[in-house]
Amino acid sequence: MKKFCLIVLGLIMFAKMSHAVNSWTVQYSGTVYDISFPDSLHGWAAGGINNDHDGRVLFTNDGGKNWTEKIIGDVSDAITDLTCICFADSLKGWIGGSSSAGISIGSNWFTASTTNGFNTWTYEARGDVSYYRSGDVIEMTLVSGKVFWSVHWNNSGDEFAEVYGNGAHYSCSFGQTPQSMCFTDYLHGWIIFPYTGGSINGFHRTVSGVKNFSLLYSMSGINGITFIDRLHGWAVGYSGKILYTDNGGADSVWDTLTSGVTNNLKCVKFVDSLNGWVGGEGIILRTRDGGKIWEVEATVSGVIRKIFAIDTIYAWSLNKTSKGNSILKYKPLIGIEDPSILDRGLKNVDLKIIKDKIYLEVPNNHYTSTLLTIYDLTGRLKETLYSGTLTKGDYTFTPNITKSGIYFVRLTAVCRSDTERSEGEESNIITETKKLILIK
Repeated sequence: MKKFCLIVLGLIMFAKMSHAVNSWTVQYSGTVYDISFPDSLHGWAAGGINNDHDGRVLFTNDGGKNWTEKIIGDVSDAITDLTCICFADSLKGWIGGSSSAGISIGSNWFTASTTNGFNTWTYEARGDVSYYRSGDVIEMTLVSGKVFWSVHWNNSGDEFAEVYGNGAHYSCSFGQTPQSMCFTDYLHGWIIFPYTGGSINGFHRTVSGVKNFSLLYSMSGINGITFIDRLHGWAVGYSGKILYTDNGGADSVWDTLTSGVTNNLKCVKFVDSLNGWVGGEGIILRTRDGGKIWEVEATVSGVIRKIFAIDTIYAWSLNKTSKGNSILKYKPLIGIEDPSILDRGLKNVDLKIIKDKIYLEVPNNHYTSTLLTIYDLTGRLKETLYSGTLTKGDYTFTPNITKSGIYFVRLTAVCRSDTERSEGEESNIITETKKLILIK
């Protein structure tokens, strides 16, 4: 027979930004424009201008605790900016940026690859110097060992955007800078261009390779997209906007998810159908149920421009501030992390653990989108006990965990409206976490 010994350490509330528990720590600060981690230990970052003309990359083999700088290029190559980086493993990778090699005006976009960690490297693609294709590589992504990238450039004032990959490219004239790009395989991909009324601006999709992108419809106010497969995707944008599609974005009706914030959101990353992060101006949000409930996981100075995650444990983000950029690493801690907020939470919901049962008493009907989960000490989700609307009544749950150890039970709920909050509930997203010990 199993026994559950309850140790109540307090309550955590993630809803109000000023009371958010920061689960992300700074690993590196400097000139960094992009990051890529092929595994939990090896990581690469694209740098910027160094020694007037030389570009740099940063490398770590201990998960980001220490970084080593490598200079690539020389004055003859005239690499001025390295804006994108993507690695398949600790040695094989690609980088994109701009250089002024071969022309006297402006700069060319280029991509380069390496198979030995940038001890040596070769150009893979470059802008056409005869047309002064001044521009830059905007984004890179790796799919099944192949790299895809998007480029924005201009020629005599005319704007162009191109997407390359798998031996093909798609070109848009008189376009805007691509806001976000995502591929799930060689055939299926998506691009967002900011919608300003132009003929190519909006949501583009292909189901048959890079050459066959087509504009589906306008999508205003969107900054970032991600898909985990051919059907399921998320988009984020201004004023806390988060959208979801389960049909590959085939129609313009996406589900609107409740973020609980009004920050401008810039990027989104999901590692599976349930677990994802969103970054934006001053904030990182986290969901563990596909986007029904979002928690403020960290508040930052500046803007989160990119989140790179391997799984629910290993994740990094890129934070842009007025003083420079920083690489942040996710710290998967569950439980009490800030004693100053112990008295903030679900004051009117009674969560108890007696022997091998978890009891939940709800006094009213104003909660919805409720999630009751169990995590281990590393932050790994062990079991979802309940997901749905939380109405008035008594609930009993029996965990299926069979291994002795320390775990955390987390209850997260959303109030139906601001006017229906009970006393002590300062936001419409509220979370309670309790530590427990399981003894077989």
